[in-house]
Amino acid sequence: MLDVAVDHARIEDLLELGVRTDPPVMTGAAELKTKLDLSPGDADVSNRLRLIGDFQISGAYFTNDKVQSKVDALSMRGQGRPEEAKGDVPDVQSEMAGAFRLKNGMLSFSRLHFQIPGTKVDLTGKYSLDGNQFDFHGKARMNAKLSHLVTGWKSVLLKPVDPFFSKDGAGTEIPVKVTGTKSEPHFGLDFRHKDVKASGNSNN
Repeated sequence: MLDVAVDHARIEDLLELGVRTDPPVMTGAAELKTKLDLSPGDADVSNRLRLIGDFQISGAYFTNDKVQSKVDALSMRGQGRPEEAKGDVPDVQSEMAGAFRLKNGMLSFSRLHFQIPGTKVDLTGKYSLDGNQFDFHGKARMNAKLSHLVTGWKSVLLKPVDPFFSKDGAGTEIPVKVTGTKSEPHFGLDFRHKDVKASGNSNN
């Protein structure tokens, strides 16, 4: 059992220690503080490695083009520029921080803060190190009002409900989910998830 503090690292290098995906999910600068427990045995390191701690990632890019393009589009919509979200926009950098636990090849997050220009997202959930499972739920807060996230007739229809989704200084606050796999991630609204109400009362 070790107490580990990592400064001025690269997240892609840290992920390669235990994540069984090539290339790693993302690149970027990272800082990490964790308790490390590597039990003996013949199993893969990713299945024997146990971690619990917190981290920060800055200047991150996702290596999966589908994921990065969705992040880029979300940033444009969050800034109230939905027309640009439909085009080939420049890749935006992501900032992340949170508290995590790694056990039996599953990475669980009790707190995960994700930020890009125009949008802040707070999630809880888990990610399998083989990339075959994403399951995150939480809330997204955007600078733009709901009717400014889309274009055309949809924007007109949504304008009357703008006040219902504007909360605590955010133009829009909505429940969201990220599910699927590394190769086929799915981003969507999450009004039915059981933890939406609870996460809305959280101070994290």
